Amino acid sequence: MKCPNCGNELGEGKLLCENCGEEIKIVPDFDIELEDKLKESINVMIEDIAVENLAETDAAGKDTVSEPEYKFEDDIKDELRDYLPKGLPKATVNKKIVLLTAIVLAVACIVSITVLSVNYYRYHSFDYQYGKAVGFAAHNNYPEAIGYLERALAIDSENLDVRFLLAKYYDKNSQQESAVSLLKEILRTDAVYPKRDEVYDMLLGIWESKADYAGMADILKKCDVPRIVSKYNKYAALKPVFNKAGGVYDELISISLKGNTEGFVYYTMDGSMPTDNSPVYETPILLESGEYTITAMFVNMYGVESDVETQHYYINLSQPDSPVIDPESGKYKKPVLIEAFHDNNTKVYYTTDGSVPDKNSLRYLDPIEMPYGVSNFSFISIDESGLGSEVINRSYHLEVQANFSPELALQVLKNSLWAEGKLLNVEGNVPNKLGINQYKVNTIYQSGETVYYIVYEEYMDTLGKTHDTNNIYAIDVNTAALFQAYKVDEGVYNLQPFSE
Repeated sequence: MKCPNCGNELGEGKLLCENCGEEIKIVPDFDIELEDKLKESINVMIEDIAVENLAETDAAGKDTVSEPEYKFEDDIKDELRDYLPKGLPKATVNKKIVLLTAIVLAVACIVSITVLSVNYYRYHSFDYQYGKAVGFAAHNNYPEAIGYLERALAIDSENLDVRFLLAKYYDKNSQQESAVSLLKEILRTDAVYPKRDEVYDMLLGIWESKADYAGMADILKKCDVPRIVSKYNKYAALKPVFNKAGGVYDELISISLKGNTEGFVYYTMDGSMPTDNSPVYETPILLESGEYTITAMFVNMYGVESDVETQHYYINLSQPDSPVIDPESGKYKKPVLIEAFHDNNTKVYYTTDGSVPDKNSLRYLDPIEMPYGVSNFSFISIDESGLGSEVINRSYHLEVQANFSPELALQVLKNSLWAEGKLLNVEGNVPNKLGINQYKVNTIYQSGETVYYIVYEEYMDTLGKTHDTNNIYAIDVNTAALFQAYKVDEGVYNLQPFSE
């Protein structure tokens, strides 16, 4: 069947054209055939009544005058009395009027029942209500469309397509709260609804227009549609991602934390809940031997906080052996080299200022000359996983019996350099430079029976920064004889006369 208004093909049982909204009447407003039948029935009844009355008057002998042939009108008379023959007794007329009245009332009831049946059918017809809604919406009359579609939804409450369409009508009619409620209801009702991505898109679009970023982040946490998560990712605040899951590890590991979009990851390592006052993750977190609990949350650029993510780690590493240091702590009167013996899978680092060494400290590569005077060393072995051994400390006191103390020997050196014009004065001022030279007894060196102070020269600029000049001097501890020294190896020097 086609729509009589626009010619659109109608679906079976449809009462409204979804194209133009024209109502398809299942019965005419007034049935002509029914009207003709009613007229015919009434005329037949009137004829029967007239014949009956004539027979009665003849039998009574009250009326011997023959009546002219009665011709009925084509249309129904205006009054019931007009249907009766003239000259009938009043009682008979009244009786017939009552009968005709009953007939007319019966016919009216039939018509009324028919109309009521049609209206009842329409009111309880999903297709009728849905079609009317579509028709009004086609003319942008959303208040009327909403009324009909709400009735359609009441008839078929399980129809998610109607709910989704009603949400669209609510949105068009500036009823966003009602639209949001319906959209959320759809997502809760059916986890495999084919139009879930469209539902998410519309819901998030409404919240985006209202700047409801918290609502958007909340729904995105539960969204299982990749396209939607990708499209609205900047509004999401998902839990931070750990590069390694919690558990037991037999190696040194580093933990990195990442948010789903631009923002900040805040974390704690003491089991407490992170806040925006907690440390901000910037570089990987190194986990050495022991137990760790890392708790983190992500805050996006719209200030929305994610749920908290916690991971527990246990690093079970075998600590490497400490290096063996020779010699032991003590006092020494002859030059001594300090050596560290260690496993080939480890590296040895050391400090001389009392601090705990780590992989950023000086690395031990060759034997170390024992410094003159008092010195303190700390050594540690660190394996390939980054785990360190226990720290080994050594304290040394190196001094010799000499005619010239270190201070006096240095004074002799400065005077000699001044005399040769290499210094402007004994304070160490240097020609053509603003800084000064400094001199320090670093260690001692023995060649045969002779012991020498080994002195290193450094230049200190006006900013207080020191620079190695690569000049080394040797001073006989008993005669103060001066030599230019050249280092051959640890603890080994080649001496040249100072004048050269």
